[in-house]
Amino acid sequence: MPSIQEELRRRTRQSRPQVRFRTAQVVRNVVLTPRLRRVTIASDDLDGCDYGLPADAWKFMLPPPGRRRPDLPTIGPDGMPSFAEGAVPPIPRAYTVRRFDPETRELDIDVLMHGSGPGPAWAAAVEPGDEVGLAGPRHEFFAAPEAGWHLLVGDDSALPAIATILESFAEDTRVIAFIEVEDQGDVLDLAAPRDAEIVWLTRDGAEPTDSGLLEKAVRGLNRPFDGAQAWVGAEAGVVRAVRRHLLDERGLARPSLKAAAYWKAGRTSDERDQEVMTAFQTALAEGADPDDPAVTLQADLA
Repeated sequence: MPSIQEELRRRTRQSRPQVRFRTAQVVRNVVLTPRLRRVTIASDDLDGCDYGLPADAWKFMLPPPGRRRPDLPTIGPDGMPSFAEGAVPPIPRAYTVRRFDPETRELDIDVLMHGSGPGPAWAAAVEPGDEVGLAGPRHEFFAAPEAGWHLLVGDDSALPAIATILESFAEDTRVIAFIEVEDQGDVLDLAAPRDAEIVWLTRDGAEPTDSGLLEKAVRGLNRPFDGAQAWVGAEAGVVRAVRRHLLDERGLARPSLKAAAYWKAGRTSDERDQEVMTAFQTALAEGADPDDPAVTLQADLA
């Protein structure tokens, strides 16, 4: 079975020449659940965008509080971004593409309304006509055609990605999805293959880092992992535990696993971005491949 990591690396290299900063306008802001909002943006700048893979993510450049549009950088001859004098840098946040309509050039993202950070604050206040910047996309998932079955594991931060992955599968795909959310109010009706097993796990007040629900669910699986493919997205410590179990105790082939820390307890998104940037710079200095997804994984799970 081909390496998921290698395929994602190949596609990242392939799409790099197309990466640029784009501008889009907000057209809708809809409440899905008590803790999830769907923000729809649209722009002619999205014309020709390729969404060949589910769970693709874009880096959104959010305007600072009190502003309705961000100041975006320009790309210089050296390939590095720079801001005009007096510009106020935007706030970068990564969001999964939940839906893209190439005809209307509309793009949906689902924002988890957790905590008081810039992302939830923006989603709570943004109105039609407000502007955002975009850079990307980043590829997060590839389904190997040879996979006998798929395991998806994630908390509410990864729910949009899991939803798009489920929607992308053929009707006869064998898949089990464990999704951890706060309570029953966060459960959504997801499109999925006809025999998909979707298991919702509710914390009911427990802290996401202490619930142990995802690791327990995976450990409780009674089936062989030969020919399986797994995708894991959650808090860094949870991802670390599930990843270790799958590789060391279940014998899942390392090339068949994609694990991503969608957030990290005790770290802000800005701090995590800096950790990842440091890891990339170190990889370059040591002659390693900065496009290797393991570089990001190492920074996130450290």
